[in-house]
Amino acid sequence: MKKIISIVIMVALLAVGVFALSACNENDTITMYTESGFAPYEFVSSTGNIVGVDVAIMSEVAERMGKKLKINDVAFDFITSNVASDKGLAVGAAGLSITPERQETVDFSKIYASSTLVIVSAADKAYSSVASLAGKMVAVQQGPSGDLIISDAAGAGYVYTTEDVSGNEIDVTVTAAGATVQQLQTYALCMAELSNGRVDAILMDKLPASSLVATSSNPDGYAIVDASDLFQEDFGIAFKKGADSELVNTVNEVITEWLANGNMTKYTEYYTALDAYEKGTGAEPVVPEGLKLSWNV
Repeated sequence: MKKIISIVIMVALLAVGVFALSACNENDTITMYTESGFAPYEFVSSTGNIVGVDVAIMSEVAERMGKKLKINDVAFDFITSNVASDKGLAVGAAGLSITPERQETVDFSKIYASSTLVIVSAADKAYSSVASLAGKMVAVQQGPSGDLIISDAAGAGYVYTTEDVSGNEIDVTVTAAGATVQQLQTYALCMAELSNGRVDAILMDKLPASSLVATSSNPDGYAIVDASDLFQEDFGIAFKKGADSELVNTVNEVITEWLANGNMTKYTEYYTALDAYEKGTGAEPVVPEGLKLSWNV
């Protein structure tokens, strides 16, 4: 009987030890949920690692907090839900636009970048607005703003709030009646569909679009046009509701510093150039003096 009791106690102690170790590891790690097909914010480099502006931000944050950084590459559509349900320190960093819909489930950091949506098409078929996509086949990555906007515009219409010249709030409805939306997992797949003539256009963010076209086999064969009937989007890092205050404050601290000292622009330019170089469409980038590319995370 004593032997059985001793075994039970030992098993219980081991269980407590495993739980304590798990909790310790959870507290020592920041998990970054991302989708790696959004250069220069995140992409898989020739080393096989995910790199980019968002990775640099979160690597700096982790180092300042004395944490390890774990990167989980997931489908874009599941980033915010993963962040919201994660029990440890977690963020979503994937060029996430700050939208009212996403703010229902997650909170956001300070804005660290802004973008406009553009329409990528064959050079001889440039489209200047979402409305001009009426009746067209449009490829989007499933989940981001381009998907949400064209999907709504193809139906009853996409409505957003802006200000008129007098500063009064007004609702604007954008329609693209009859547009067919092809939702794909990555922008690389969208580009393949466009290059093969299976879609007429791609609706996506401007900077990744520039990178996508620049690294294609025929950059001059495509047009990138600002969607004239849409608005500027702001990017932020996503946190679960009630997230750890040190994590939130450190992310905002890094963003504020890098916007002020020019590092945010330097990282954006460097990773844009690196993506082009590794895809054979640009020169090897020179690392700006003082720019940090490795962290103890």
